[in-house]
Amino acid sequence: MKTREYLILLALAEADLHGLAIARAVEELSEGQTRLWPVSLYGTLESLEGLGLIEELDDPRHRPADESEKKRFYRLTRPGHRALAVETNRLGALVKIARSRLKPRPGRAA
Repeated sequence: MKTREYLILLALAEADLHGLAIARAVEELSEGQTRLWPVSLYGTLESLEGLGLIEELDDPRHRPADESEKKRFYRLTRPGHRALAVETNRLGALVKIARSRLKPRPGRAA
């Protein structure tokens, strides 16, 4: 899974968000390392939606009442939640391996 896809799913795990809010959340989650410009943001959202990992909220009843109807809101789906969990576990295992390899070895300078 690409970093931007993972970060978008992670952002949507907390709340339903519109495009600009997703971009802001991704930037915050990545501590400024990942910025999503409109083309990459909406292209990635379209791809994630095509995979069934997120869905656009078309029904006005599912949208925040105080938000503009022009904003497109997205929600994480059950398969999206599962994909996020699987990728999080994979990354966690990778971090565990990395930490074990980064420990100083006897006789080697740190």
